[in-house]
Amino acid sequence: MPPISTNMHFGKIFIENSEDEIDIRSFILGIASPDTFNEDDFEEMHSFDEDGNVDVREFYEQFNLKKLNVTEKSFVLGYYCHLWFDEYYKFNASKLTVHNSLELSDEEMGTALKSTLRHYDYKAINNFFEKYVKDIDSYDLKMGLKEFSEVNMKKSKEKIQEFLRGSKSEIIYPQLIEEDEYMRFIKNGYSKIKKSL
Repeated sequence: MPPISTNMHFGKIFIENSEDEIDIRSFILGIASPDTFNEDDFEEMHSFDEDGNVDVREFYEQFNLKKLNVTEKSFVLGYYCHLWFDEYYKFNASKLTVHNSLELSDEEMGTALKSTLRHYDYKAINNFFEKYVKDIDSYDLKMGLKEFSEVNMKKSKEKIQEFLRGSKSEIIYPQLIEEDEYMRFIKNGYSKIKKSL
C-alpha cells in the first residue's frame, strides 16, 4: 500500500479539482483514518469482494452525500479517496518503469524507491496542507455517521502529524523512476476516481 505522503498527494489533487465544497480538515482526517485500524478492525468495517480486495464501490454507495453536511461529506470523500487509491495503487504501481542502472540490491531498491517517491509527493504537495493542520489537534469533527463510530480521531490526527513531520530531504534517486511518469500515474488515478463519482 502507498505511504501516507502518496495518499495526501492524491488527496491534494482531488481537493484542487473537486467541484464540491470540501472542508479540508475533515477530508484529511478521512484520508488518514483507514491507516489507523489494525487488520481485524479494518476487515470488520469494510466489504471485501471474492478476491479479498476492498469493495470501494459498495463503501461509497452506502452514503447519500446530498444528505450529509459538508464536514461529514468531506470526511467520507477523504476516506473513500484513501480506499480507492489503495486499490488503484495495488493494481497499477507495478506499471511504473523502474530503471535500476545503479544495480541496487532488492533491499536497497525498495528503500531508494520509497525515498524517491516520498520526495516527489512532498514536492507536489508543496506545503498545501500546512495552513489547515495547524489546529488539527484541537479540531473537533462532529460525526453523526454510525459507519465511522469505530474511527479513532486521535490516531487519525497522529497520522496527519506523522505526515507533516515526514522527511523531505532524504537522498533520492531520480534515475530510478522519472518524476513526470510518477506524476502522470497520480493524475491518471484522479481522472479514474472522478468517473467513479
